[in-house]
Amino acid sequence: MDFLDAPRKLLLELLSDNPDHDMKSLSALLGRNAAYIQQYIKSGSPKSLDEDSREKIGKVLGISPDALRPEGDPKRRPYVKAPSPPSRRGELVRVPLSKISNDDEASPDPSSSGARVQIPEYDVSPHAGAGAFLSGDDYYEAAPPTDLWTMPKRLVSAFVEHPSNLVIIRVTGDSMEPDYMAGERVMVDMGHTLPSPPGVYVLHDGMGLVLKRVEVVFGSKDPVMLRISSINPGYGTYERELSEVHINGRVVGKWVWK
Repeated sequence: MDFLDAPRKLLLELLSDNPDHDMKSLSALLGRNAAYIQQYIKSGSPKSLDEDSREKIGKVLGISPDALRPEGDPKRRPYVKAPSPPSRRGELVRVPLSKISNDDEASPDPSSSGARVQIPEYDVSPHAGAGAFLSGDDYYEAAPPTDLWTMPKRLVSAFVEHPSNLVIIRVTGDSMEPDYMAGERVMVDMGHTLPSPPGVYVLHDGMGLVLKRVEVVFGSKDPVMLRISSINPGYGTYERELSEVHINGRVVGKWVWK
């Protein structure tokens, strides 16, 4: 994935931390088609953002447009993240509908042993098999959570950087057996939307929402290709262009009952 240079990584990082904007909204802001920013980041097209686009994005994300200049540009200025001010108890924070805000997120002492995080469970039924035909990228925004799971924040934070990006879903189908059995609940980090490193992801592959092992095909650049496979040897492996799929998130855990 050589095309994922510093300005693209920066843009991904800023979008993952910004509840008010995503790739689609930035594309609309620039007056482009809905997939423009996604193609810029994931497919390397265009090679760089024009000056007007950098100015608009910099304004809404609160950064210098020069931080989005391509590597090698003498006018490029690295982005330095300012330290976050201490949060005030009771402060309201805007979050996407796909995320649940937690009172403990605003606690001045997030390492407190009593801090808890609420993780929403969604009934999206990703198939570990042929795939479920769903509405696509906006499914999480369209459906309310079916349940909320409360867990110690210290436990969750040991494995993911942003607990508010987590969701819980159930597995259906048998193509990921024996590692992921039908009916099991898995935890998905929706902030991890690039298939690096290789692992198990929830993605919409153009046919449906599926749970699969995903890795970048070594050496593929234009276009970048993904190899999508099952754990069950009875199912085949197939490839898709990175721009053809929408990765909802990486599986970071599951429930195991003894």
